[in-house]
Amino acid sequence: MNSWETNVNNMKKTRTSLLLTAFILAISVLVAGCFASSEEKMRRKAIPFYREALDYFYDGQFPIAKDKVLLAMKQYPQFVEAHILYQRILAHDKMTKELLKEYHKLMKDHPGNPIYIYLYARLLDDLDEQERLYKRILDIDKDCPWGYFGLGWVSYKRMDYATAAENFQKAVQLDPNNPLFHLNLGAVYYLMGHSHDATDEILKATELDPKFANAWYSLAATYYQRAEFDKAAEALRKYINIYPAAPDRRKVEKTIMQLSGGKL
Repeated sequence: MNSWETNVNNMKKTRTSLLLTAFILAISVLVAGCFASSEEKMRRKAIPFYREALDYFYDGQFPIAKDKVLLAMKQYPQFVEAHILYQRILAHDKMTKELLKEYHKLMKDHPGNPIYIYLYARLLDDLDEQERLYKRILDIDKDCPWGYFGLGWVSYKRMDYATAAENFQKAVQLDPNNPLFHLNLGAVYYLMGHSHDATDEILKATELDPKFANAWYSLAATYYQRAEFDKAAEALRKYINIYPAAPDRRKVEKTIMQLSGGKL
């Protein structure tokens, strides 16, 4: 075989190899995309049930809220916000022991799953144990935002606001579209006296989820800190409009009237 034929054969082999590599890469991307879309599909199916559950919760209709949120969790078992709402509903019904047992079992049944570790840890009163479990999450997956979010809460409860802010910042970086992360980062900024940064973060939370009642309440606090009383009153109005059954509704209405010259 002459050199020309050898070169041609080598080129054919190279082209075949490149085509095979491209094919494998394409299949890999396709498979990854299928898994990603499957996860997203579950979430999309769950969100309407979660939204209904939240509305019923805000209206004080806890049994219906519980039924709806269970449907959301059935559609998407790792829907963290739905689990948090479910925990709030059961806590309202004084079912704390049952909650601990249920989520301890979920954590044991799904070893190595950061989501269930987080959901169990957030129910604990022992800050040291919470911290240990949140660090375990990051040992499993250093890019899990819920691990940093949990550590942020531990630091917040210890009144170490600088460390709390660092952890909440990390959670926001990893999941910038989660309103809960922005809200808590803003709340810590507020406690640190950084009112403009606090307002920016909490506003972001309301933009991501306009029906996030706690975000509107916290936004009112930042406006009040900045002596922007009209804006504070408006934020509180949105809070009670979204959350008619809020346990502090009368207190909030009184504050609105004080801020706006007797106008509710």
